[in-house]
Amino acid sequence: MRLSGRIINGGQVKAEAVVVDVPFSFIGDFDPKTGTLTIAGQEASGLSIAGKILVCHSGKGGTIAPFIAYDAKKRGTAPAAILCESAEAILCESALAIDIPILDRFEGGIADRIKTGQIVSISENQVTVERGTD
Repeated sequence: MRLSGRIINGGQVKAEAVVVDVPFSFIGDFDPKTGTLTIAGQEASGLSIAGKILVCHSGKGGTIAPFIAYDAKKRGTAPAAILCESAEAILCESALAIDIPILDRFEGGIADRIKTGQIVSISENQVTVERGTD
């Protein structure tokens, strides 16, 4: 499957996807020491996003989020990229602070089309889902 999105911060990444179906924040939804998601009630809670592609609907959070993302980057626990339906300012700032690709505005959405465990490649505005979770 190939998808096109709007580039906020470009780059090339190939990694496993981890999908959350709620707005994501580096504040409270993520442990920067371990790279683990801590979102109560989410199937992805407890999974690591370290070196993986985070797929979410949007972001949320406060101005401290980019500092938490930066801490995670220094520890090696930050995601490799973020794909979302609609990137809000804090999520954009967080991705820019750690210089990882972030894309949004995918035609037909994205969070419902990619599954946790799928291998995803990002090359500028093109996203390719290379294989399923089988």
